Amino acid sequence: MEKVSATIQDAKIYKISDLWRRKPWGLRFNDTDAVVVTLRTQDGGTIKETFYFCLKPDGTFNAKTLSKDHGGARRRRLASFLKHYRIADNTDEYNLKEGIKQWKGMEVSVLKVDDSGFIYVP
Repeated sequence: MEKVSATIQDAKIYKISDLWRRKPWGLRFNDTDAVVVTLRTQDGGTIKETFYFCLKPDGTFNAKTLSKDHGGARRRRLASFLKHYRIADNTDEYNLKEGIKQWKGMEVSVLKVDDSGFIYVP
């Protein structure tokens, strides 16, 4: 694995039902939405990263869940991504629906594994 720089080319919010006919194994009832981030690495490669969460009507999301399953870890990873790259200081009040428009062109770190990779989130 090597850590390289990448630029966000596109970021969109989708309903899970728009991406798949059946919800993939591992996603729970409270994982209703997804942010799909398309990245371009320095060497010209393309990487897609997906964050799962539940979008509230006001455009925000809760990083905390009632259950202690993997859904909470997925939401905390999205919150950590927003904090680490200084997109949002307070993720509870961050309007993801409006804020995602400014993500295009941002520089992020990517851990590259062969031809694929994922966004580095500490």
